[in-house]
Amino acid sequence: MAAHVYRPDVDGLRALAVLAVVAFHAFPQAAPGGFAGVDVFFVISGFLISGIIFEDLKSARFTFTGFYWRRVRRIFPALVLVLTVCLGLGWLVLLPDEYARLGKHVAGGAGFISNVLLWQESGYFDVAAELKPLLHLWSLGVEEQYYLVWPLALYLLRRRPRPMLWMIAGVAALSFAANLWLTLHKPGAAFFLPVGRFWELLAGSLLAYFLHYGRLPQAQRELKAWAGMSMICASLVLLDKGRAFPGWWALLPVLGSVLVIWAGAEAWINRRILAHPAAVFVGLISYPLYLWHWPLLAYARVVYEGEAPWTTRLALCALSVLAAWLTYELIEKKLRFSKLPAMRRIAVPALAASMAGLAAVGLAAVQSRLLPQSASLASVREISSAFNDWDYSGDRIIPGNTGRAVLFLGDSHMQHYWPRIKKVLAERTGPVHTVILKTAGGCAPLPGIERKSGRCSRFVDEAFSLARQPEIETVVIAASWVGLLQRGDYYKVGDPEQAPLLLLTRETEWVLQGFEAALAELTAAGKHVVLVLSSPRGSALDPKSVIDRDGMAVQVRGALAPLRRADLAALTAPIDGRLRRIADAVGAAVIDPADWLCSPALCPSVDEMGRPLYKDESHLRASVARERFGAVDPYLFPRELNEKRTSSE
Repeated sequence: MAAHVYRPDVDGLRALAVLAVVAFHAFPQAAPGGFAGVDVFFVISGFLISGIIFEDLKSARFTFTGFYWRRVRRIFPALVLVLTVCLGLGWLVLLPDEYARLGKHVAGGAGFISNVLLWQESGYFDVAAELKPLLHLWSLGVEEQYYLVWPLALYLLRRRPRPMLWMIAGVAALSFAANLWLTLHKPGAAFFLPVGRFWELLAGSLLAYFLHYGRLPQAQRELKAWAGMSMICASLVLLDKGRAFPGWWALLPVLGSVLVIWAGAEAWINRRILAHPAAVFVGLISYPLYLWHWPLLAYARVVYEGEAPWTTRLALCALSVLAAWLTYELIEKKLRFSKLPAMRRIAVPALAASMAGLAAVGLAAVQSRLLPQSASLASVREISSAFNDWDYSGDRIIPGNTGRAVLFLGDSHMQHYWPRIKKVLAERTGPVHTVILKTAGGCAPLPGIERKSGRCSRFVDEAFSLARQPEIETVVIAASWVGLLQRGDYYKVGDPEQAPLLLLTRETEWVLQGFEAALAELTAAGKHVVLVLSSPRGSALDPKSVIDRDGMAVQVRGALAPLRRADLAALTAPIDGRLRRIADAVGAAVIDPADWLCSPALCPSVDEMGRPLYKDESHLRASVARERFGAVDPYLFPRELNEKRTSSE
């Protein structure tokens, strides 16, 4: 286990990691925990790169310039190529709003901050991860952020090996503790941000430290190899997207990888399986394979408007291998290992300039100074504009002058009424209530239930606690009530099995009974409660439903058609009927958005000028809500003024 000796078995471990990731992305049912391959990569990276730093520090030849020049030659060539191809494919098949988002991700990838951008984007209206061609660059961001600080930390302690050991162990322990806390409280941050991920790279760094500055016991070599491989394989089988990850579960692939590397090149698994030429070949092309496979699969989903056929996915995986091999042979090896002095001099500056140029192109796309070919169609521009027509940046309190307040409570189907509220408040000169918005996208405002992906119960408890405050005169509640029935990932608070609740059944009647009891408490306290029923929804209302990405071009097939009011009623009647009965029982008022947005027969999908009224299949455009949804207006003012105005009319 000499520290400087090439380990073909480590390349074989890379192969296992990248194949697990590719299998998970292409055929998730076949490898439900394949995403743990990234954690294996982190350990390998920490082991190899820290080993290089330790070796250079011990021989007094370490320089920061040399280290980062090597990183540029290793990381930039394939990344520059993949980012360029992604921009080209996006120009062919994306809409303007989608291309702007791709531009942001290209700029983030070029700056190695993709993980931070993706964390900031995560939210109710975030585009599905499967449709982001550069989603996978989050891991590269974590890794390169690690190598921005790690060489300096080791360099400062280069003459003090013992404090260096305590520093590595201490930072790893703190990062692991942060990982546990974030996984429980802020899962998005735990997954994307380096603070909860550094411990995985540090596990490899710690192993490398002992190889350079100490001795590791070599006994039980075969046991370590078999145990480590079993842990890695267990993570690929036992993990799935429903697990709280990384958290404790990440110990499986991380410790498993440490054990396999620790076992050494002579262990049977390492020698006969991981060091097999086929495994080593895949390991050598693992980095470009990781870069290529995901964008090809993501663009296929965009073109197919869903998961591509399995034959297409299999072909794209094969194409990814071919592209990775060509990238490795024709680009990586030429730039990394060239013996030509001129090439070695200009390679890094040229690669850095190319990456900076890609970042500039990405920013131009973000600012709509660079548009895809679909922008040449006026109808496409209008559809893209509709998707971006949203105005809600977070909960807030807008002070009034009556000493009383109105609470607007709900999910994104309350948020889409905010532009109207803001407009009325801006135009009103007389007495107006303090307005409080308490919302959470994707969280139904029903006590006693939790959502696996939303962590909603705390929001609901806080919202009803706020509603009980004496200054609150009116409580207006809106939600995606139909969505509540369709999602299937709500469960009872405190249920360790997280068994999904099928609402509107006899067994789950307690859910709406609890909601009724909460509303009854509010009305008994003299508060005016208003229930907003389901807003119009359906695929016919979605502006992008008429988009056809035929081949490698965007087309618009026909015009948006109206939604029949009878079809809407058939969809919403079960839950809206129950809500009406609850309102009658507790003395609450009811608003039916369809009365404001539909005729007796039809719910239009476009306005008189042919412009879409909705941003997607159920959310109003901000500009439409602002001008057309006056149902919320009366609740912004003192009730006595409204009653006086009504009697005079």
